[in-house]
Amino acid sequence: MGTHENLVALKKITTASAADVLGGKGIMHSSIKPFEVGTKVVGRAFTATTPPGDMLTCYWALHDAPKGSIIVIDGGGYTEAAIWGSLMTLEAKMKNIAAVIIDGSVRDLDSIRELDFPIYAIASSPRDGSICSIGELETTITCGGATVRPGDYILGDDDGIVVISDKYIDHVLSKAKDSLEMEEKIKKEISSGKSLYDIFSLGKIVLKKEREDVTLLNELIKDMGF
Repeated sequence: MGTHENLVALKKITTASAADVLGGKGIMHSSIKPFEVGTKVVGRAFTATTPPGDMLTCYWALHDAPKGSIIVIDGGGYTEAAIWGSLMTLEAKMKNIAAVIIDGSVRDLDSIRELDFPIYAIASSPRDGSICSIGELETTITCGGATVRPGDYILGDDDGIVVISDKYIDHVLSKAKDSLEMEEKIKKEISSGKSLYDIFSLGKIVLKKEREDVTLLNELIKDMGF
């Protein structure tokens, strides 16, 4: 599928299902969260890396990022000065940027919420960032502990952010769809009165663990000469 078809398909899955398929890879730190409940974003990454607490590269990224992209900013995890605010959010919305993800802080939260624009970040701070140093655009970065390359697929919801590279997108979309279908099936079984303990056959695992513990205890007693 092409980019448009992939983005449409991504909107139908959750970060949880994508994370399961990826085996936990590509997940940003849990500290990076949306400021509005019910946020769902998909897009391709436009990357930026900036010295901690400096906004210059953020303005540059906002100027250069194409329509529909998600600006992903490596701010080094620094949260004591905001590198994004309401005026930047207004411009991003006017340019039809899909979302902004920041490994750092933002400010003007009330105004940002009024704009109804999806922003993910670690925290907020009233302290304004500096405009002194230059970083880089469209390079491989680390944001929230996840590697992000220019053009990577980004999926975000209330749980957080998952980064998906081109080489994994078809696999993720296929397997995540299967996972969601399985989840719906399990929901029906729960509604019919079954427990997750029985559905997942956890009793067998518990019994096996109990037997292993007894065997280990017996071997320990034997080694001690009792």
